[in-house]
Amino acid sequence: MSKQFERVNAMGLVISNLQDGAYFYSKGIEAYREKNINKAKRYLERAVQLDAKEPSFLCQLAVVHADLGNYQRSNLYLKKVIDENLAEDLPECHYFLANNYANLGLFEHARKEALLYIEKDSEGDFLEEAEDLLEFIQDEDELFAEAEDFLIRYELASHELKKENYQKAIEYFNDIIKEEPKYWMAHIRLAEAYYNMKNTKKAIDILKAVLAKEDNITARCNLMIYYFETGQKEKANKLLQLLKNVWSFDYLQAYQIGVCFGKVGEHELAYQRLDRLGKKGFGNFPKFVYQLAVASYYTGRIQKATKLWEKLAALGNNDAIQHLNTLEDGCSLEPTYSFNATTVE
Repeated sequence: MSKQFERVNAMGLVISNLQDGAYFYSKGIEAYREKNINKAKRYLERAVQLDAKEPSFLCQLAVVHADLGNYQRSNLYLKKVIDENLAEDLPECHYFLANNYANLGLFEHARKEALLYIEKDSEGDFLEEAEDLLEFIQDEDELFAEAEDFLIRYELASHELKKENYQKAIEYFNDIIKEEPKYWMAHIRLAEAYYNMKNTKKAIDILKAVLAKEDNITARCNLMIYYFETGQKEKANKLLQLLKNVWSFDYLQAYQIGVCFGKVGEHELAYQRLDRLGKKGFGNFPKFVYQLAVASYYTGRIQKATKLWEKLAALGNNDAIQHLNTLEDGCSLEPTYSFNATTVE
C-alpha cells in the first residue's frame, strides 16, 4: 500500500499543530520508507496522540494499519477524518475504506466507498484501482450467487433426507454430483439415502468409490458403521483399526470419530474421545452432552451419565427424562447414540 502512503504524504495538508506531533509524523514516514512498518506505526501513533485531529497523521496511520492487516482499526481512523470533517477534500479516504472493506469481505460497503471516491474525484490518483476494485466486487458477487445457489440446493437435498423423503433426496444429490463430481459430502449423503432405503450394497459401493479417490474421514466412519450394522464385522474391524490411529486436530472431525466408535460398540473408545473433547471446551450443545452420557453409561460411569442426562432433562429433553425415569425404576437401558431433540410440552 506504499502508493497510498506516498499519496497521503504528498497531499500538502495544512498541519494544524506543528509541535511534537509533526516530528513523530516525519519519523513515521521515514521508518515506513525504510520498510520498518511496526516502527512507523509507533511513531504515527505517537503523532496522533499529540494531535488527534490532524488528518494527515490519521490517514498515514490508517494506511500503516491496513498494511499490517488491521483493516478495522484502519477504518476507525479513516472514518474519523470523514465523519468529523477534519479536512475539506480527502476523497482518497473513501478509496482506502473501500480497499479495507474488500479485504474484510464486506463487498457492499467496499462498493459504496469506491463509488463515492469516483464521484468525488473522477480524475483521482486511485481511479484505475477503484475501477478494478469495482470489477473485482462484481466478479465476487457472481461467484457468491453461484455458491449460494449450490449450497441452497445441498441444504434442500439434506432437508429431504432428514424428512425421510429418500427418493427426492437421491434426485437432488445426484444433480449436485453431476455439477460438482468432487463434492464428496454429496456422495456421502447420497449413500446415506440409499442405506436408509435398505439398498446397502449401493450405499457401500458409493462410499468405497469415494475412498478410492479421497481419504475422507466421514466416508470411512460411515462405511465402518454400515459394515458393522449389516454383520460384516471383519470389514468393520479393519476400518476400526485404522480410525483408532486417527487423532484429528479438527474438533468436529474428532467428535465424529468418537461417536462412530460408540455406534460400533466401542464404548470405551467413544468415551475417551468424547470426554477428551469435553475437557478441551468442545461440546457445549445438547447432542454432544447426550452422546457423552450414553458413552458414560455403557462404560459403567453411571453417576456421570445421570448428571449429564439431568442437565438435558432440565432443558426438557424427552429422551433424557425417560432414561432417568428408567434408571430410577431400577431397570436397565439400551440407549443409542442417535440424538432426539424432542422436548416435553
